[in-house]
Amino acid sequence: MSPETLNLIALACGGVGFACFAFPIVQRLSGRAASEPLGSGKSLRSPLWWAGFVLTIVAIFLQRIAAQQAGG
Repeated sequence: MSPETLNLIALACGGVGFACFAFPIVQRLSGRAASEPLGSGKSLRSPLWWAGFVLTIVAIFLQRIAAQQAGG
């Protein structure tokens, strides 16, 4: 796979991962979702949070692979 293709895939994974992180925050700030009690830790147990985390890690690794391939 070419470095350009890996860069595009990494960008897409990073964008979707960021959206997974940002969506609950935007929902709470707009008043559509209730905020969790302080110290509950519910946001860390959310599948959406974990999806965002995993997609961000995948994007970082893809970017590193693309950089190594482009460097020679």
